[in-house]
Amino acid sequence: MKVRKFSADNVPFVSDLSSYRDHWVKWWTSCQPAWRRGKGWPLPREDEGTTNWVKVGARGQNGLFLIVLSTAWWAYSIRSEKEWAEFDEAVDDLKWVIGQVTVSLMALQTSRPSIQPVSPKKTPESSVPWMTREAGKRQPKPSRKLVEARGG
Repeated sequence: MKVRKFSADNVPFVSDLSSYRDHWVKWWTSCQPAWRRGKGWPLPREDEGTTNWVKVGARGQNGLFLIVLSTAWWAYSIRSEKEWAEFDEAVDDLKWVIGQVTVSLMALQTSRPSIQPVSPKKTPESSVPWMTREAGKRQPKPSRKLVEARGG
C-alpha cells in the first residue's frame, strides 16, 4: 500500500456539489441510530438517553474521521451562499453528534470499574512473563531458541 503525504494541493474539488451534498446527507443519515433515520433533513435530536453514541463514533474503518474529512472536501468546493447554508446545516448536525459521542465517552470513563494490576505468574515451562497465561488456558510452548538460551 502506497501512502501519500497530505498536501493542501491534493484536496479534491467537487464539481457537482448538489449531488455530493445529497449523497453525503444520505451516507451521514445511514450512520445514525434508527430513531434519527427516515424523518427527513435536518435529522431529529430528541434523544431519549438510550442511544449508544460510542458505537456511532466508532462506526466504520475510520469512524468519524472519514465523515470530518468528507465534510472538509465539501467545504473546499463551496462557491455560493446557498451552498454555505446547506453546509452549515450539516456541520451543525455533525457537531451535535460529536458532542453526544464525547458525553458518552466521558460517562463511560467515569463508570468503568477500577482495574487492579495483575502480576504475571511464572510457570515451569516459561520464565518469560509475556508468555504466561491464566490458569486453565493452553500454555504456549517456548521456541527452540528460547530453550537453548535458557540452557535447556
